[in-house]
Amino acid sequence: MYWEGILKEHPELTDIIQQAESLFMVLALKVDPAEKEKELEKLKLAIETETFADPVVIESPQRIVRFKRKYAWLSAAAAILICIGVYPLMNKVDYSTHIPAYTQVNKSEEVRTKFNERRTVNLPDGSIVLLNGLTELKIDKDYNKNNRVLWLSGEAHFTVAKNKDKPFIVISGKTATTALGTSFKINNYSRSAETSVMLTTGKVNVGTINGQEVINHVQLLPGEQVNVGEAGNKFNKSTFSIQEVEDWTNRKLVFSMSSLDEIKSVLKNIYGVEIITGNRPTKTIAFTGQFTNESLTQVLDAIGFSNHFTYSIKDDKVKLDFEK
Repeated sequence: MYWEGILKEHPELTDIIQQAESLFMVLALKVDPAEKEKELEKLKLAIETETFADPVVIESPQRIVRFKRKYAWLSAAAAILICIGVYPLMNKVDYSTHIPAYTQVNKSEEVRTKFNERRTVNLPDGSIVLLNGLTELKIDKDYNKNNRVLWLSGEAHFTVAKNKDKPFIVISGKTATTALGTSFKINNYSRSAETSVMLTTGKVNVGTINGQEVINHVQLLPGEQVNVGEAGNKFNKSTFSIQEVEDWTNRKLVFSMSSLDEIKSVLKNIYGVEIITGNRPTKTIAFTGQFTNESLTQVLDAIGFSNHFTYSIKDDKVKLDFEK
């Protein structure tokens, strides 16, 4: 309606407006950049060769408007810039609500860790991912171009570089965690029935995935975590000590008169393993000790020596056999 009104008042601008409209249609199509540049140059040339009286006086019942040739060019140029600016906005995908589907075709990189291995991955945008053992990270081929999307199976800590135009999204099972610039930890081992997201800094939205849509958003603040059921339809939000994530990052284990169940919980949290017992200990366990960046076998050797058990490891399970 706005442009129709302009045309009624100033029919001498019809050709220029039509050419700008044609350019907009070209920009809205996914064509080669060279073709877009060619069309833009054609429009510039057409406008520059357009003839106007200098000055042009157009009388209307409301007002008298004076147009000069240079003003006509500036107006057209402004229209072009508006079209160019509107194009990316119209075609921009909101990846916080719509995620790309992962296929072997769009894969650019897979990073996998072995048992008891940790690896740091430096992403192109400056974000850092610390992978725990037996973890797989898949990186979208368009990462840091059109989006920042990752797929996680296992456990990892993310330190996210800020970019308000490209949300950082981690897809883990039926869960999508979206951030702009923050740090958080996700636990999504396949043996677990839940996905756990723990936020240490900034803000994140945690939602569930339905096809390629992200629904049921829950926002977390630092010190909050959410456990999402395997089906993605159940959220359990709670708080935690941020020191817990810092200890995980540094592989710091602190035991103070800890029971067997407490030892199992700490080892599972730090190393991502399940601890099972072949038989129960004959004496009550109350272990005290501290470890920093030690391997799982070193920790088990120390605890086993004082509590009289041997152990065996298969895949992500550790079996303890106590002396009878």
